[in-house]
Amino acid sequence: MKTQVLHDSPYSIFRISEALTCWQAVLVMTSSGLIAALLFTLGGMLVQISLAFLFILGFIAVIVFLAGINGAGLCLTDLVNKNPFRSILGYLIDGLINLPKLIGAGILLFLLYIIAILAVALILLICKLPGIGPLLLVIGIPVSILIVAMTMIGSYMAGSIVAPAIWGGEKVLNSISITWEITKRYPFAALGKIIGGLVLCILFGSIVFALTFFASSIVAGMAIPIIGSGVRLDVFAMMGGHFGGGGHISGALIGFGLTFAAVSAFIFLLPLMVGILTWSEFSQKIDLESIRQKTSVAIKDAREKVDEMKEKAKKQPAPLTAGNSELSEAQLATATTSASLHCPQCNGIVQKDDRFCEHCGNKLI
Repeated sequence: MKTQVLHDSPYSIFRISEALTCWQAVLVMTSSGLIAALLFTLGGMLVQISLAFLFILGFIAVIVFLAGINGAGLCLTDLVNKNPFRSILGYLIDGLINLPKLIGAGILLFLLYIIAILAVALILLICKLPGIGPLLLVIGIPVSILIVAMTMIGSYMAGSIVAPAIWGGEKVLNSISITWEITKRYPFAALGKIIGGLVLCILFGSIVFALTFFASSIVAGMAIPIIGSGVRLDVFAMMGGHFGGGGHISGALIGFGLTFAAVSAFIFLLPLMVGILTWSEFSQKIDLESIRQKTSVAIKDAREKVDEMKEKAKKQPAPLTAGNSELSEAQLATATTSASLHCPQCNGIVQKDDRFCEHCGNKLI
């Protein structure tokens, strides 16, 4: 039964705990993490054959893990919007298909961060001036710190809203424009919701990790006297069917690893849920269609300017090179011939083969 808080605010930050009950998102995150870990392990085993295996399989592992995060975000978006859930494989595939959008948005946000860093570098460069430089540093240092701090806060806010916007079906540039509009109109409300959600994530995560750690310690304390205390990680022996004391310890370590991997997947879903709730709440307070139209017009104008620049470049006369020298000489000969059809003295019309002008007698050749 929903509480009064959840009833009054369907996107309350206290709904982040629902992410821990969404087993579809947990499975998507956990399965992608396990596949990525197996690929990394396989790359490490094949590194003796060629170092390329480590880089190739490592790259694939990163893509799989990012696709899992993306798929889990799509799953939580369906949870918040009360849409029908897809299959686990469907979320992984959709996460992989949707991944280029997130990467593109991440690149654009990173470029904005680089611009801010360059601005700080320019301020410090100006403060390097002799004489007045130390005085400028009194103002330049606080301004630089403020720029970096605001950039860090803005980057976290943008990342918390842009990704859910893409999961909601928005295009990359539209999602960035909408995020800018939200942060411009509701800066403190959106920031307060995100920071409040982050605090709750840390609180929930600390409790779950502490509970898992103490429970694992109790189980390990019981397992050591029962199974044996010889700790020897021998994964290859266990895979080969040799389940001695080392094999039992290896199995136990892998079991503990799977447990903490699943718990990590639980915890990682919480900040995703914060971003989705923030996006769902504030996207309803602005005119999304108007922002989409303005973004489309801006993109169209930029493309027209680029096309105009290309047309101007095409219309500029090409410089004389060895490749077009013959053509230039032919054009020059044609122009000379056309000019010789008139007498240079009386400007009367003459024939091409005339030696004297028939009007004034001027010698033509």
